[in-house]
Amino acid sequence: MTAKKFDRVFDSLEDFVDTISDVLACPVTLEDANHQLLAYSSHDDETDAARISTIIGRRVPEKLVNRFWKEGVIPALNQSDDPIEIHSIIDMGLRNRVAISIRKKKEVLGYIWVIEVDTKLSNQQKQLLKLAATKAKNLLLQFNLQKKRREKNHQELLWQIITGDTHSHDGTALLLDKVGVVSPKPLAFMLISFQKMSDVLYRNVMYIVKTTSKISMLIETIDDNQLICLISPTNEATSSQTDLVHFMETIQLQMSERFGIDNMNIGCGYLYHDYSKLTQSYHEAVKVVQIKANRGKELRSAYFYHELGVFRHLDLLQQYENEIVFNPALDHIQMYDQQNATSLYETLEIFLQKDGNMNETAKDLHIHVNTLSYRLRRIQEIANVELKDPIQRIGLFLDIKLKSHLSIN
Repeated sequence: MTAKKFDRVFDSLEDFVDTISDVLACPVTLEDANHQLLAYSSHDDETDAARISTIIGRRVPEKLVNRFWKEGVIPALNQSDDPIEIHSIIDMGLRNRVAISIRKKKEVLGYIWVIEVDTKLSNQQKQLLKLAATKAKNLLLQFNLQKKRREKNHQELLWQIITGDTHSHDGTALLLDKVGVVSPKPLAFMLISFQKMSDVLYRNVMYIVKTTSKISMLIETIDDNQLICLISPTNEATSSQTDLVHFMETIQLQMSERFGIDNMNIGCGYLYHDYSKLTQSYHEAVKVVQIKANRGKELRSAYFYHELGVFRHLDLLQQYENEIVFNPALDHIQMYDQQNATSLYETLEIFLQKDGNMNETAKDLHIHVNTLSYRLRRIQEIANVELKDPIQRIGLFLDIKLKSHLSIN
């Protein structure tokens, strides 16, 4: 008899969730694939702190999502069509739950979460929850279709900003206000570049972006193999720059840990309160990603233009390639290496990259500090340089990087 309650047209997602709650006599929440809250039941006599936080924040708390990943809850949900039992996590304010994914073939559209109030759900109730998940599929597909129509309009606005079609702060603010981005708030562009973008990769990176709480992604679009995002800090009272760095570090780390994706580059433009400078923020992010693409791990932790250091100037110097006279000291060292099967050039490069830190350099080269001291003395003798002179050290570092840059390009 209770199964027939799902055989009707629902007025809204809230109506649907209330029906599940009525059938199971438990509090119910409905989330999208990125753990954003879509609807929750009015049955709230029995609840817990985790559910309250989700309702207030309109999303599952980031710490709880991370905990679910570490304990295998999310991977289990994503790979199963059946309800999954989740045991209480006291320190997270989470009571016993049963959850099920809403799926279209292998694609996860969302999740239904049920708090077990007095007793565990029976097998019959779990089957009813499974039935509810199948009914939810069409509801979420319709919801996502409406969402995509709205996002298409948002993306057109994004390209207006990128191309500089919106010139003034007030004009851009007015357009953003029409799509729900209320000013004033500082905005910036972030780019995430992949070797090859796919639907699965897009869903995975969007999952990470949407479940990270300190930064809001307001509008996004795909351009070839890049995800372009207009972002803003959720809390202006804290250090916005610190939050942005944490945001990008989290994306990089979780894409690697959860999905095995390491071949990506992230760059960010600066935050601007003056929206006439948003096109500039986009080009700053583009420059960071372009330069990082050729430097591998060397610039993995650089996200802003100023963090690129000497690499900001290499493209400019490259324009004078025919006029550049390479430092003969480096030629002497490379020739010595070739003739004696040594690695003094590598030693010098790492020493300069570590800003002359002997312990860090020795550790990176897997040699003793005394061995490093001997190599540095030989470098100074062979190349006739003074490594304690900061001007010579800066010059050598720039020459090495420029030499490497020109060989790459």
